[in-house]
Amino acid sequence: MQRRRGRWSGLILRVLVSGGLLLAIFSIVDVRAIWAVWREADLRLVDLAVLVQVGALALSSWRWQMLLQAQGQHQPYPWLLGTTLVGQFANNFLPTMVGGDTVRIVQLGRRIDGYSRATTSVFLDRLFGFLALSLIATLALLGAALIPAADTPQTSPVLQALTLGFALAALTVAGGALSAPWLLPRLTHRLPARVQRPLQQVVAALEATRADRRGVLLALVLGLAFQLTWVLMHLVCAWALGLAVSPLLVALMVPITDIVGLAPIFINNLGAREVIFTLYLSQVGVPPATAVALAFLAFTVRLAVSLLGGLVALARGWRLSTDPAGEPAGSEEHR
Repeated sequence: MQRRRGRWSGLILRVLVSGGLLLAIFSIVDVRAIWAVWREADLRLVDLAVLVQVGALALSSWRWQMLLQAQGQHQPYPWLLGTTLVGQFANNFLPTMVGGDTVRIVQLGRRIDGYSRATTSVFLDRLFGFLALSLIATLALLGAALIPAADTPQTSPVLQALTLGFALAALTVAGGALSAPWLLPRLTHRLPARVQRPLQQVVAALEATRADRRGVLLALVLGLAFQLTWVLMHLVCAWALGLAVSPLLVALMVPITDIVGLAPIFINNLGAREVIFTLYLSQVGVPPATAVALAFLAFTVRLAVSLLGGLVALARGWRLSTDPAGEPAGSEEHR
């Protein structure tokens, strides 16, 4: 009961924060002006943005496959891609930000009969993505500082510290994960017996992953490619609205938006995305209504692609719901 209250409290907090920020934005931006910008959008470029987003998820699924192979788990790529899409659907349409990861862990755990290994693979998949995100954000900050231009605004010290702090945190977590096979066996004897077996499975998975240097390197490259494709999708959305913005600006703005959105106080980053886009784009003369229109367009593209995950869930017979323990229920996937 206490855990359920905590989940509801978290959801209420996210609604209040995201809703409050959106109300603040709409207090200075006319909704009709946003719609006017949308009406002029180049639908061919919007379609291209959708394809780019699908390509990003395809790269993400490939990275997940490489990490699983490093652990000795060879799963078919179509199944992993479909599960990634279902996870995206859960992230965007279920009232929780971890729904997508939970879906992937539960379904993969059932498929390989090992939730610890499934959790490790999803954790590493997310970690590699965060490493790539922090790298792009850091390089964009350096680029903005070293290549001053009229269309490359300055980043506030707060956002600079947040970005660099996130990069350091990602590297620290990565180091901790890679050193876990050495560290965990020295701590296992101090832990309850019921958690020792899962930890041993985690250690075995991490050792296998670390031993496959080629797989780890490829996963890092794919993580970087995924994040760059995510930035490209936003750039294409900007082109669709007739914005000739610098790619460096987008490469700076999008990762910082995602970093801020990691705080568990937003619903799908709503509010944070619109505020940051408005702050950055206003420095290069983009009207607030156009900045918000771009934020909404990118979010709409993400939602549209996420709907594919709902179709995959229907085709596989998965019933996505959240029980009190926080794990989606679904039918068993055939091996």
